[in-house]
Amino acid sequence: MLPVVARRGFVVAVTVLLLLTVCTGSVVAQEAGEGGETGTDAELLEVSGWTAVAALLIGTLVLIASVELLIHALVRTALRFGVSAFLLAVVFSGWEFDNVAVGLFTGFAEMQNVALGLAIGNAVSIFGLTLALGALVFPFAVDVPDDYLVMTVAAPLLLVPALLSGSLTPAMSVMFLMLYVVIFAYILQRERGRDRTFMESGEVHEAATAPDGAETRLPAPVRSLTRYDWFWPAMLVVAIGGIVLGAEGSASGIEGILETWNLTETFLGVTVITLLYTLDDVVLILEPLRLGYSDVAVGGVIGSLLFFVTANVGIVGLLGTIHFRWETVFVHLPTLLGFAALSSYLLWRGELTKKHGALLLGLYVTYLLVNVQFFATLPVGE
Repeated sequence: MLPVVARRGFVVAVTVLLLLTVCTGSVVAQEAGEGGETGTDAELLEVSGWTAVAALLIGTLVLIASVELLIHALVRTALRFGVSAFLLAVVFSGWEFDNVAVGLFTGFAEMQNVALGLAIGNAVSIFGLTLALGALVFPFAVDVPDDYLVMTVAAPLLLVPALLSGSLTPAMSVMFLMLYVVIFAYILQRERGRDRTFMESGEVHEAATAPDGAETRLPAPVRSLTRYDWFWPAMLVVAIGGIVLGAEGSASGIEGILETWNLTETFLGVTVITLLYTLDDVVLILEPLRLGYSDVAVGGVIGSLLFFVTANVGIVGLLGTIHFRWETVFVHLPTLLGFAALSSYLLWRGELTKKHGALLLGLYVTYLLVNVQFFATLPVGE
């Protein structure tokens, strides 16, 4: 076990690296904006049409791969500084680094409603798509603590004051971040007192428990390097570079898609972008369910919801005031409340069957169709 000073040094180093990601994106966006003011059309990478779609897809793939590398590198580096594997698994149970990266870069490019739509859209899809497919493929029984079910139902209500006010300000965003800290501090304390861990990230646990040199997803020549102390800190830098590159490519593609097809930012965020960034969540719930770890699967769903409606919204709002479209207040929020309430009821019953999965998935498909029919394109003149 390394001394406390070393562990504090690790925390400071990681914080600096993560802030570097934010600052890099800010510089990219600022330079793009200055280019526009001087008469050029440069905004991020200028793409349109199907090239924009390709940029979004490629950027997404690079981002997801980089986030997975970041998690492994962060966990392995933290363990070398004596940080508890249990602490890491609980704290990162709901973290979605890819969503945060896309939210930051779209926010920097003044597409904050895309970022907000992604946060709310993912909160809906975590029930209507992730949990639904999990129940369809691997029906399961689970015993969720009552206080976690209460948090699941109540969490979307945290958005009500901001939505009813008509805008999300940076001051409100700080409050959302503080709520995230309070909620997960409670969860951490609660998990420490339980005889079994419920709210735990399976992905982080896997990275934390694999011995050095046993990371089977790495090529053999690279795997041998994991025994050296410098390897995982170096991979942190590589991962952050990949996140910046992938997020910038995704944001450029999103901007091009919006301009080409005249779509609303919120619509694109809650539908297309959400579906892209939910695919990895589906994989992360199916694998624990296949192995019989329903607690880990459901804990990941609840953790993700809590993250989306607190920290994710807060991070997006720090980039500037977001003015909500009317459908965010009167359609997307009620939909999220409905999914949270229905899913909590099904989890309270202790079992999710194929019929329950089909019900949730059917409601989610209906939600997507309503969005396509009524909220996809901007009215003429907007």
